Order: sequence, then structure tokens, then C-alpha cells
Amino acid sequence: MSAAAAFSHAGFRRYFIGAVAGVNANWIFRVLLAWLAWDLTGSPSFVGLIAAASLAPVALTAPFFGALTDRLPILVAYRWVSLGLVICPSALLALMAADMLSPAAILGIALLFGTIISAYHPVRQSLGPRLVDPPLIGSVVALAALNFNMGRIISPAIGGFLIGQFGTIPTAALSVALFLPNLVIGPTLRPREVAQTGPRQSYLADLAEGLRQGWARWPIRRSLMLTVAALGPIRAITEILALIADGRFGRGAEGLGLLTSAVGAGALLAALFQVAAGARLARLPAVRFGVIALGFLATAALVLAPSFIMAMVMAPVVGFAGTYVGVSLQIGIQARLEDELRGRIMSLWMVSITLSTSALSFAISAISEVFGLGPTTLAVLVVSSAAVLWLALNPPTD
Repeated sequence: MSAAAAFSHAGFRRYFIGAVAGVNANWIFRVLLAWLAWDLTGSPSFVGLIAAASLAPVALTAPFFGALTDRLPILVAYRWVSLGLVICPSALLALMAADMLSPAAILGIALLFGTIISAYHPVRQSLGPRLVDPPLIGSVVALAALNFNMGRIISPAIGGFLIGQFGTIPTAALSVALFLPNLVIGPTLRPREVAQTGPRQSYLADLAEGLRQGWARWPIRRSLMLTVAALGPIRAITEILALIADGRFGRGAEGLGLLTSAVGAGALLAALFQVAAGARLARLPAVRFGVIALGFLATAALVLAPSFIMAMVMAPVVGFAGTYVGVSLQIGIQARLEDELRGRIMSLWMVSITLSTSALSFAISAISEVFGLGPTTLAVLVVSSAAVLWLALNPPTD
């Protein structure tokens, strides 16, 4: 299942161009929010709160947006979420230009951004696979991970550099510009239509059916639980890197960008491998659990690193583990889904990853003010390891 085969579909090629621009905009905007939170308050817990605010709405609203995605014409949904993604950095840019930015305003924009992202994820996870032939869905998922992690390497460093050299306003303007292409590309796409079988159910019935399907199928339910236990603590630390980059080592916005990009470098290596391997990753559970163990060890080493250089060495390992495990789980879920369920089931996957990431990023940052970042993170990793072990001993039967 090669990337070349997926790119042979003209609609997917155009979609991917917009996705590349959007992912870079997303990473620049997230670094900007994190830096503004730290710069305005100097509070570790507020940095964690902003990270949680930009992620937590997915846990609350994604299932509802997932059900809506499966009911609406997919291009209508794509147009609305693309517009919403432009609005967030535009609002931040306007507030900064008017010198009206405050911690409350940053929190409000982070919440709005998180809400729009909660709608965007089920839309993109439904639209991308419907632009290629079904056997190529594994390649679409892997290419999405490659795009995400290329952006994770390049854009945080660009964002940190722009903030340090030119200020926050040019950085916000670049984020606005990079979110715009999806609005232009969307009307040119021609996704595979979903066949309607039987009378249309009510919205609530569709929502309930998606929840039932996600719970009733053990392979899917197990993947969702593994997402929480394995990816939650790894990704939580990557959301509060400001506490390490500047809070511990005094490296400022550029240090935050470098550390975030280092995480992305490891994630990129995992994504490149996954593009080549495709859906075969879903059949390698032993390797997956080995990578989870590696990720836990690297996460502990990152927060306990005695120097910024050592943190930079550990960060790519954390990124590799998070991406390898996350994409292999997503491929396994997508391979089992019918088109008419993609929005709802994949929204549950996003709930799992973002709820665990946002809750743990806030909890770790808040508790670390009392006990320290290292001991707090180690305690979380011990609990997560026990949960992962139980799931490893209860594999799916299909």
C-alpha cells in the first residue's frame, strides 16, 4: 500500500496540499498560544491549562461532531471547519494588534480552537479515506501522520524563531495565511459517496449507534483504552514542553520551538517507516508494546534530563514512540470501519487521545508545582504501565 498509489488520485493530491498547509498553521498557532501563556503569566499551571483548553473540547464535543459528519455532505462539513480554523488565529491577531490580549482572551481562543479542532478531526478522518480506493486507506493514515510530523519538526522551530526575532503578530499572521488554502481546495474535491441503506435515523439515534459500535467491538474498544493508557502520558509531556525548555533550562521561545521540533524529528522517522509499511503495522502488536515501553522510558528520561542537550536527545525518542503507537492503532481501527461509521468511531478515537492528553498535561503541570515535574511524571507512568500490561494480556480475537 504505497504512498504513490494514494497520490495517483488527483483529489487526494489536492486535499493533501491543503492538509500540509493546515498542519503547519496548526503547529505554529499552538506554539504561539503556549508561548503567550507563559510570557504573560510565568505560571506552569496556566501553560498546562491552555494546553488542556485547546484539547479538552475534543473530549466533550467530538462524538457529536462525528455523528454530524456522518449525516452532512462531507464537503459542506469540510468547508465550515476550514473557515473556523481561519477565525481563531485571526481573532488572536486582532487582539494583539489592538493591544487587548489578556490571559482570559488566550484561554477563550484556546477553547474555541479546541472546539473547532474537535469538529475538524472527524471530518478529515472521514474525507481522506473517501478520496482513495478502500485498499489504500492504510496509506492515507500513514501519510497523514507523515504530514503531521513534518509540520511538527518544521513549524515549531519556525514559530519559535519568528516569535523571538519578529514578535508574536507576524507569527499569528503566518498562521492565518496557512489555514486559508483548505477553503480554496475544498470545492474541488470529489469524495466517494456513502450509500444510504434504509430510512434516515434521527441525529441522536446515529450518535447512540456510533457509541454502541465503539463499545461493542472489543478490538475497537481495546484500541481506545490503549490510546488512553499508552499515548496519554507520552503526549501530555509534549504539550507542556515550556516547563522544560524555559522553566527548567531558561531557553525561552526558541528553546521551546527546538524541543518541540526534536519531538517531531523522532515522530517523522516513525511516520516515514509507516508510510512504507502501511497497514502491516496493525499486525505487529509485539513491536507496538515494545515501542510503548521505549516511549515510557524516554518520557521519564526527558523530564529528568540534567541538561538541555540531554533533553534534546530524549525528545525524538518520545516523538517516535508516540507516533508509531498512535498511527498503528489508528490504522487498526480504520481498517475495521465502514464509511458510514468513520466520523463517529474516529471521533471516539480523538476523544480518547485528546481527553487523556489534556487531562494529564494539566494534572502533571499542576501537581508538579508541589512535587516537581520528575516525580509527578514517574507516578503517572507507573500507573499507565499497569494498564498497558493488562491490555497486552487481553488481545483481540479477530
